Order: sequence, then structure tokens, then C-alpha cells
Amino acid sequence: MKPVILAEKPSQAKAYADAFKVKRHEGYIEINPCPIFPEGAYITWGIGHLVELKEPKAYDPKWNKWSLASLPILPDSYEFQVAKGKFKQFSVVKKLLKSTDTVINACDVDREGSNIFYSIYNQSGARGQLIKRLWINSLEVDEVLKGFSNLQDNRKDLLLYDEAKARQISDWLVGMNGSRLYSLLLQQQGIKEVFPIGRVQSPTIFLIYQRQREIEQFVSEPFYEIEATFQAETGEYKGKAKAKDSNREKIRELLSQHNIQPNSPGVISSIEKVDKRIPPPQLHSLSTLQATANRLWKTSPADVLKTMQGLYEKKLVSYPRTDARHITPNEFSYIAAQVSAYQQIIGHPFEVASLAPKKRYVDSSKVQEHYAIIPTKKLPTP
Repeated sequence: MKPVILAEKPSQAKAYADAFKVKRHEGYIEINPCPIFPEGAYITWGIGHLVELKEPKAYDPKWNKWSLASLPILPDSYEFQVAKGKFKQFSVVKKLLKSTDTVINACDVDREGSNIFYSIYNQSGARGQLIKRLWINSLEVDEVLKGFSNLQDNRKDLLLYDEAKARQISDWLVGMNGSRLYSLLLQQQGIKEVFPIGRVQSPTIFLIYQRQREIEQFVSEPFYEIEATFQAETGEYKGKAKAKDSNREKIRELLSQHNIQPNSPGVISSIEKVDKRIPPPQLHSLSTLQATANRLWKTSPADVLKTMQGLYEKKLVSYPRTDARHITPNEFSYIAAQVSAYQQIIGHPFEVASLAPKKRYVDSSKVQEHYAIIPTKKLPTP
């Protein structure tokens, strides 16, 4: 039987197909026989989450109406359904999954990718197939071929799925119960609105509210310092005394005690020289990239992720959802070999300080599922 490869979305499936000779069909792609797949293979895809948790009314009719008496909503077990508007693609995936003995999970290599794969697989009714995992950090052809040649088992993936499913159900419970509870209680106070409550959004909104209140209630308090302009043989510079006080008169008294006037001469009594070494910045994880982009350009974390995900799908950067800040010698070798090309792209030649792999960046022991966000071997045009 031909193995079935399940991608998370069409663009990801297309990236995999680019590594092989293929025939395209509605809802799936057929890989021609090749060394990696001697009998060929099928690539199909989700559209994000093809499967979702059922609404409360699907468990019990009493939960269709919003009332305090019907709370809490706590099903004995949790059931899933095909998402609205996605049944056509689900039918294609279901037929392929049930017709094979080997399924390859090629969704994103993270918690939600595992959740998407197993929720679709379980809903399809397919059982007993051998499940393998594609574990790659780049959608480049070389990486794709290497990944399919070295498929992993699904043990780690199942743990990620259990974690994601727990998160999904907890979100559902908080949302379904909290939103109804707060909305109904506020309606009793005459506020006719629906207030969505979420596991993440509610505490986040509260943190924003707290910060806004701090800003609104902030009362500035003036303070005084001593600053002077000095004229030396080699030029002018400013100096500041180690004195700060909210009482202006205390600062005046300090000047008076030392008999300092506007044009008093200064004497340098000692000079201390200190060498300070500032290491160059590390490579970026997603969170550090988001923080840096926000500081430099006020770019939102969501926009940073969207941009990096787009570059990843264009095969220009490595997998963006990473918390690692190191790479392995394999990645370093191709980056070092392409430094001149990168300089030409940005139009900014510079002297390379070192072409040796430094532990600050290159350390296999600190790379687990993913490495830091870096350019791929594929060079963009300027």
C-alpha cells in the first residue's frame, strides 16, 4: 500500500510535493515511485483544524439555553466533530487514511501540529496503521528529502498530543462555563452584552487593565540633580554628581558646602579605566525575535509570527516556533559558506570576525526538537 502523508495545510503539502515528481488531484497529491517511496505515496492535508470539540447542546439539550441553573457544563466525555465548511476535505483525508497501512504525520512539529494530526486521524475511524513522524526544521527540498528518509516513531508526538488535548479541553471548559456565567450575572445588573471569558485572554486583559490604571494614577514627583559642563584641553564634556534629592534646597546646600560656583575650576584627582566586554547577541528564538521587533519597530508578536511563518513556507528561514537559541555544526557550515552571498543580498559588505563555530551559537547539546531561527540554504533575491 502507498503510505499517506498528512500535512497541516495546503501550502505545507505543496512544499513537500516540490521535493518529488507528482500528479495533482482534488484534495491530495500523488508522489510517483522514487527511492524514498518505491511504490509512491499520497500527500493530503488539513485546513488547520478539520476537527473540533462539539458544542454543549450536542451533549445535552438543556445546555442549548443559557441559564445559571444549567451550569456547570461538564460532559462525562468529550466528543469531536468535523468543523463547519471543511467536510469535503475531511472526506478526502478520511478515505486515504483508511485505505493505507502507513500514515506519516507531516504537520507542524509542535504541540498544535500533533493535535491537528491526531484529531483528524482519530475522527477518520482509521485504526491499526503504522504511524511515523516527519521531524524537520526547514521546508527546503534537501531537508524534506532528508526528513522523509529518516522518519521517526510517534512516541514523543503522542505526548505532545496529550498535552495539546488537555489544553484544548481546558480552554473549552473555561470558555463555555465562564462566558455564560459572567454574561448572565452581568445581565442581572442590566448589562445586555455577551462577555467572552478565556483561559488566556481574560488574565491577559486584566494585566493590560492593571497597567493602564497604573499609568492613569501615576503622579510624577520632581527631583533635583547636579550637572555641569566642563571645558578641558581636548574639548567639552558633561558630568553629573552622584547626588539626587526631591528637596532643591538640599542640593543647593551641597553645592555651598563644597564652595562650587558656576565658573569654579575642576581638578581631576584620579582616573579609573575599566575594560568592559559585551558579547555579541545570541541567535533568535521566536520570543526573542518578537521582543526585538517590538522594541525596534513596535511590531506586534502576532505580526512577527505571521511574517516568519510566511518566510518559513517560502523556504527562506528555519522553523519559527522555537525556543532554542543555538544551532548544530550542520547549520553553521552552510551559513559560513554563504556569508558572501548574504552580504551581496543586503548590499553591506563587512569583515567577518571569525569563521570558527563558537559555543555561544553552535552547541548540539542545547538543540532539541528545533534550532534557532536562521536563514536556510535557499538564498532570496535582493
